[in-house]
Amino acid sequence: MAHGRFNKKKDEAQFNITSLLDVLTILLVFLLQNYSAEGGLVTNADNLVLPNSESKRRPEEVTLQLAVTNDMILLDNQSLVPTEDVREIPPDDHAPIIQELFDRLEVALAEEEDLVRRGALNQVLGQIVIQVDKNIEFDVLFKIMHTCGSAGYNRMNFAVMERES
Repeated sequence: MAHGRFNKKKDEAQFNITSLLDVLTILLVFLLQNYSAEGGLVTNADNLVLPNSESKRRPEEVTLQLAVTNDMILLDNQSLVPTEDVREIPPDDHAPIIQELFDRLEVALAEEEDLVRRGALNQVLGQIVIQVDKNIEFDVLFKIMHTCGSAGYNRMNFAVMERES
């Protein structure tokens, strides 16, 4: 008969998950508070140099993106019209319209109105984010802004690069 330390039954270790759950809960709350759900992000078009700005305002949810490069005007990353064609549009009674852009914006606004009817949106936003190369002439920018406003997109935001302080 063996006596002493070899004959003792070993206690099985109990795994206490209460402290582990506390740590995971704190981690989850921390991650949820720091998670940024700002909607779609603005992606820069190729061959586009955005102007610098001191604005600290973050972009809102992006529904429609318009990019204006030296070569092409793109709506949601799809080529629309060469920028050179826009440069050649004569100012017509101070109301120059880029027809291809106007037509596509009307379709996009109709889709937005349809989403409101279905209940997916609360209201028609008429919001567009415009990315313009910093070397584009104001004449081209004016024609684009006038076309967007005429098609119902009156809430225009411009994408810029935040200037480092």
